[in-house]
Amino acid sequence: MRYASDVRGCSYSNSYCRVSLRSPARFAILVLFLCAFPGSIAAQHQHEKRVLLVFSEYGQRTQFLEAFESSVRAQVKADITFDEAYLEGPHRIEEKHYLESVAEALYRRFAGVKLDLVVAIGPPAVSFAVQYREKMFPDVPVVYSAVSDWQFGGETWRGVSGVTNHVGLRETIDLALRLQPDTEAVAVISPNDPPWLAATHSELNRYQGKVREIYLVEPPGRALFERVDALPPHTVVLFQMGLAESGQPPLAGFDLLDAVAQRVPTYSAWQNLCLNHGCIGGAYQENSDTIQLTASTAARVLSGEPVDKIPIAHVTGLRSRVDWRALRRWHIPESALPPGTEILYREPTLWEQGRKYFLTAIAVIFIQSLLIFGLFWQRTRRRNAELKLGKSEEKFSKAFRQSPFAITIVNARDDRYIDVNQTFEVQTGWKRDEVIGRTPLEIELWANPDQRTTFMRELLGEGHIRDREVIFRRKDGQIRTSLGSAELIEVNGEMCALSVIADITERKLAEEAISGFGRRLIEAQETERTRIARELHDDINQRLAMVAVSLKMIKQELPDPEQKMSRHIEDACARVSDLETDIQALSHRLHSSKLEYLGLEAAASSFCRELSERHNVEVDLRCDGLPEGLSADVALCFFRVLQEALHNAVKYSGVGRFEVSLECVAQVIQLRVHDSGSGFDPTRSVLGHGLGLTSMKERMKLVGGELSIHSNAQEGTTILARSPIEHGTTTDLRKKAAGAAA
Repeated sequence: MRYASDVRGCSYSNSYCRVSLRSPARFAILVLFLCAFPGSIAAQHQHEKRVLLVFSEYGQRTQFLEAFESSVRAQVKADITFDEAYLEGPHRIEEKHYLESVAEALYRRFAGVKLDLVVAIGPPAVSFAVQYREKMFPDVPVVYSAVSDWQFGGETWRGVSGVTNHVGLRETIDLALRLQPDTEAVAVISPNDPPWLAATHSELNRYQGKVREIYLVEPPGRALFERVDALPPHTVVLFQMGLAESGQPPLAGFDLLDAVAQRVPTYSAWQNLCLNHGCIGGAYQENSDTIQLTASTAARVLSGEPVDKIPIAHVTGLRSRVDWRALRRWHIPESALPPGTEILYREPTLWEQGRKYFLTAIAVIFIQSLLIFGLFWQRTRRRNAELKLGKSEEKFSKAFRQSPFAITIVNARDDRYIDVNQTFEVQTGWKRDEVIGRTPLEIELWANPDQRTTFMRELLGEGHIRDREVIFRRKDGQIRTSLGSAELIEVNGEMCALSVIADITERKLAEEAISGFGRRLIEAQETERTRIARELHDDINQRLAMVAVSLKMIKQELPDPEQKMSRHIEDACARVSDLETDIQALSHRLHSSKLEYLGLEAAASSFCRELSERHNVEVDLRCDGLPEGLSADVALCFFRVLQEALHNAVKYSGVGRFEVSLECVAQVIQLRVHDSGSGFDPTRSVLGHGLGLTSMKERMKLVGGELSIHSNAQEGTTILARSPIEHGTTTDLRKKAAGAAA
């Protein structure tokens, strides 16, 4: 037996913590220290844990111990001492004398030591720990690991739990027959282990009739290798032979595996028996999963959980792993591998071996090429730019001279003309030689000099101006209207303003004529509305009143028995009365006398109230800051827009509440009508057959205002009408009239 004790912590109860006492003074100090802190020492002893790990063979230690120990320490908040013991491999597990001697040695080694947990790794260690636990460490819980899920026949023991893993025997056989589909026989090299042989036969039996089973069950050596060398073609080997032990003959263990893998395609369900020894591969579990589950189970026991209440955990995930060198040797393409297969030991290509140097050389060549290319490109670019600049200047010169619009170039620093085109001469009457070197203000080109100052300030601030209406004066004194745009450009290193001016005087006159015609049409419409409203109110309504009086007189003259006729007359009177009310409301809609005598606010309030009562809806009206003496045209315009907007909202919105605000904000009269109804597409409505929206917009234009509509389907509608106040009061109109008279 080989065993070692790995003491990671140090406490006063640990026999492996040595304290050297070479003088009475040091001894006295130690005694005083022990007397001063007895509670601390007892507490430390109480929280210390002791764990014994029993390995089936020493080779398991490297891949198991470090990961297991760090995981347990991370989960258990206590000082833990890990002890280790090793068996001499699975071949001696059947020797009773050997096992009894190991058990006796461990019993003596841990006599007087309280173990908290025993962890057995591998089937031999598990069998040994279960068989001799009462002799070595009675009542100490045992956790096992690295045991196949079918070993021990599913047997369980009191005070024992653990982690089983799945040996990918079936998956390895499937992998071998997938990678080499022409296989006719599978040779199994294995020790005389009946459970494993039975499991192997069971898995190969799935391919009965397709492949033949050959079992090479004999001690490792040259005789076994000669039998392998004599195997028929199209045979693969399933290798299950253990590691070589000291004193065994040549060609045993890894030596045998290396020799067999050179002769026949070889696979194994054990990763440590296969990879990096000529074997092609197999299906294996992640060792880290098994170790982590074992550590979690151990941590639960050390934390006080009864081991009998912890179920046995099973690790089932498998992943195919193959040796790239073996694939090359047996001419197996990587495309034949199952998805997710991990390929190991791939030899680096020439590129991978010298990648650093290749990349450095490529980078140097690439940089040099870029520099050379950059020089040629810059030279070509300069030549092309010079050619393009010449052509561009030529094109600009032609466009500048022959443009139908007046074009000027002015120095932005001193506002002096640098150049003008022929259209400028035609439109302004000034010759080119007369304006070059002079400013627009010197030749009194701008009718309003302040407008020129504002124009240049905005141009210098924004860099451009688009479609600005400008009033200019020709050389003969005629006033014209133009539409100007300007852009800052650089000419010979000087910042200049390039202006393009289109004479729109005729267009403005036409617009004013159309506007005047529209105004006259609306005035004629309002006049006709007023006439019809008065006729309805003064004539038709009075006649209906006389009819109602006549009907009442007829009813009074009827004898008492004529009750039926009396009821008919009452119905007729009620209908005539309703007709009177409707005609009166129609008269008010056609012409509001309140608007004429009481003003816009009173008329709007009366209209909203009548509309609310007539259609059984709620209209929330808010008036704020309306100026007194609002001109009749503006008041009538806003009143008609309010009528049209509310009628459309009641008719189409589908809701019963509307918001109306009429106010004066920042010298602007503003009407807002809002509903939260179904909404509509304003563009399609304007292009439709209705004239409501078009009429509202035309009315606002006549008073210098604007109308905007914001609406989307299912998001409601807001109509906003705005007009500057300077166009809207009778006081302003009187001032303008007085100024004109003067």
